[in-house]
Amino acid sequence: MVFADLLRWPTRRRLIAFGVAAAAFAAVTLASGLLGFDTASAGPWWAYAAVASGSGLIGLVVAGYFGAPIGAEATLCDTRWPVLGLIALYLATDARSLEPVLTGAVRPVVAVAALALLAWALRERLESEREATAAEPGEDGVACTTCRPLFPRPSATTGFRATPSMTSTPSTTPTPSTTESST
Repeated sequence: MVFADLLRWPTRRRLIAFGVAAAAFAAVTLASGLLGFDTASAGPWWAYAAVASGSGLIGLVVAGYFGAPIGAEATLCDTRWPVLGLIALYLATDARSLEPVLTGAVRPVVAVAALALLAWALRERLESEREATAAEPGEDGVACTTCRPLFPRPSATTGFRATPSMTSTPSTTPTPSTTESST
């Protein structure tokens, strides 16, 4: 099972997950009005459970971006589903606005859908790590080649690691415009 990989996470990833989960919980509850100075606008019981669960899932997804194995680095494509899940969670638990975007029985349904989306995003993140590292000896692992890295690393062709043969130098061969002007 993919979620069993969470047990092997180092302490650094667990601390990142906890910190991001706490920040996400505070951000969503304060933005949606679930926690605040006005007790009359307190949200329903399921909203607190949804925000707590969703914040935990967001923390795990974001922690998966740090210290990822080679081939499973975080990409911009990895961020779209957690962001959409967090937005849906906010919209489902919004208790502050006088005219909420979602009303009635739609709100808990959207909250459950947001949690399902976040759980799926976590599963995909863990699966990408597993696929990148589960190759047989001598074979390449599976890696996304169409997405840009979220945290790009300096390449060997630029910067201080570049070798003279890798860097681009101006060409010394004459171009047609320079040969015509000299004649």
